[in-house]
Amino acid sequence: MRISVNWLREYVSFSLSPQELAERLTMAGFEVESIEDRRTWADGVVVGEIVAAAPHPNADKLQVCTVNVGAHEPLHIVCGAANARAGLRVAVATVGTYLPNIDLKIRATKLRGERSEGMLCSLAELGLEKTSEGIHELGGEPALGSDVRPLLGLDDIILDVTSTANRADALSLIGIAREVAALLGTTVKLPVVSLPPVPAGPSLAIAEAKACPAYRGTLLRNVRVGPSPEWLQRRLQGVGIRPVSNVVDVTNWILWEWGQPLHAFDADTLGDPLAIGVRLAKAGETLTTLDGKERTLTNQNLVIAAADRPAAWRGVMGGRSHRGAGCHGQRVFGSRVVRAGSDSALGEGPGTPHRSLGPL
Repeated sequence: MRISVNWLREYVSFSLSPQELAERLTMAGFEVESIEDRRTWADGVVVGEIVAAAPHPNADKLQVCTVNVGAHEPLHIVCGAANARAGLRVAVATVGTYLPNIDLKIRATKLRGERSEGMLCSLAELGLEKTSEGIHELGGEPALGSDVRPLLGLDDIILDVTSTANRADALSLIGIAREVAALLGTTVKLPVVSLPPVPAGPSLAIAEAKACPAYRGTLLRNVRVGPSPEWLQRRLQGVGIRPVSNVVDVTNWILWEWGQPLHAFDADTLGDPLAIGVRLAKAGETLTTLDGKERTLTNQNLVIAAADRPAAWRGVMGGRSHRGAGCHGQRVFGSRVVRAGSDSALGEGPGTPHRSLGPL
């Protein structure tokens, strides 16, 4: 599991270096397979603004950009990105910078007869994407000449931690934070959430209480599906998760933070009135899952059903037709299967099936 040191510090305070933290976790029975110092990926890359972009006199696909990086004199940088234009704030690799993800040291040079004093960077060149269509466009108005790394989540260190089979409690940021707090004799700072009043939700029927003792969900209205905020995208990318949309990304955020899988449905595809059921599939029922494959289910497969039709294969994969990422309306049904042993934490007696469609 990839652990962001910056993210971990939000839950537990410590002064250990990443190497010392890795050693303490290793001595506690975990295996730290690698330490990824993302700060080295953009050391020397700063915020710049393209003041002017003129066609290269000797090359049709190149532009000669005048770039302000907050220094006394602007830089002249030759760029081949189609989206380079005046007024754009970008990541500028200055002369002397080494970009390890593409094994390139930036030097002052001439390209087709025009001097170039740096490089305008794409996310691929900074190690954040496999491929990029053009240079990365920075949002807002970050200070010219400032370090670009905090803006891109590259001021972080990632530990790749493996826990043993008996430590499922450590398969989350909160779980690792608790372990670190125990090792150092300090306390965990858990996120504080205040919930607004939640109106009564749709009906829920659990037909297989032994297979699924608890299921909870919330119907969210007036949802606008779109890209997640930049900070959330960078946080997920740091731990190896590809951002999809705000609805999907927040479920992955909670999964990594708490170790609690969530699933978001497009509620407008689940039928009206909304009626959710948890049952075993009927032999021969089919479900097209998120990967686009049609699955033929057996009577041993547990499904989440809407209007008695399978909407998700419980614990395996959601249905493609009901995915929250493709939501076109304004209603999202978010749900979770409550793990065994967590009943008392939710205010219920052990073994009592939850049929709540209140807060997640």
